[in-house]
Amino acid sequence: MDRSTRNGIAFALLAAVFWGFSGAIAADAFASVSPARVAEMRALVTSLFFIPFALYRGALAPKGGVGWFALLGLNLAVVNVTFYWAIDRLGVGPGATIQFLAPIFVLGWMVLVQRRSVVPTVWVAAVAAVSGVFLITEAWNLEGGDWVGVAWGLISAVAFASYLIYGEFLGRHYSSITIVTWGFIWASALWLVVQPLWTFPTDLGTKVWAELIWVGIVGTALPFLFGFSALRRAASGIVGVISTTEPVFAATAAWILLGQYLSVLQIVGGAMVVGAAAAIQRWGTADVEGPLEPAR
Repeated sequence: MDRSTRNGIAFALLAAVFWGFSGAIAADAFASVSPARVAEMRALVTSLFFIPFALYRGALAPKGGVGWFALLGLNLAVVNVTFYWAIDRLGVGPGATIQFLAPIFVLGWMVLVQRRSVVPTVWVAAVAAVSGVFLITEAWNLEGGDWVGVAWGLISAVAFASYLIYGEFLGRHYSSITIVTWGFIWASALWLVVQPLWTFPTDLGTKVWAELIWVGIVGTALPFLFGFSALRRAASGIVGVISTTEPVFAATAAWILLGQYLSVLQIVGGAMVVGAAAAIQRWGTADVEGPLEPAR
């Protein structure tokens, strides 16, 4: 495994850490704000966070225009809100597990569409990672068999897979800061049309506003930057599998911050996810490693 791919895996793990540890804080805000509003605030806060930095770096005028990022913005909006709708109807465990079918979808795309070879070790690691997510989130606890929620979860999984694939493509041509800034600018524009800012509830307490800003910066801006940095260095299939470590960090955060202890099955699931990520890092081969000549 080359140095670029190892760096990509490190960035993917950092993204999972930030996403996972922000989950406990996001859950509290979710009790006061609707899923769509939380998704809108994530996009707006992330845009405002990155625009000054992108201007300083000269990254707001990419070669080839900004049209490429409109599709990414739509994708980001869809993956966020459908995930929230899924966990709203199903609970966090089942909703998260369905979304993390995305790595399997990505690997299937690589084989069937891109005609790229995926070694058996990576397939085994992908299946083990998703199985581990199933255990650590206790996904068998479906609340009332809500098949509408299942549908939202599947849409979120497809959107997450397409984000990984399209992010890898954009990473060949643009810097990470350009991708994440313009992606969330477009996502924000979409949300402002669907849910104008003046309709946002104004009776939220200081704590909720602080939580929304935290989710926007620590739970969205930074992990997406790390995620796109990973996709510029490693193949989307590898990044997708590494991303399944997020529930492990989320469970750890819930244990530390909320006193929610893990069952034996959840610990086994966490070990499976970590083991799968380690297997990808140790035995991933050039057949699925990084995109061609990532942008510098």
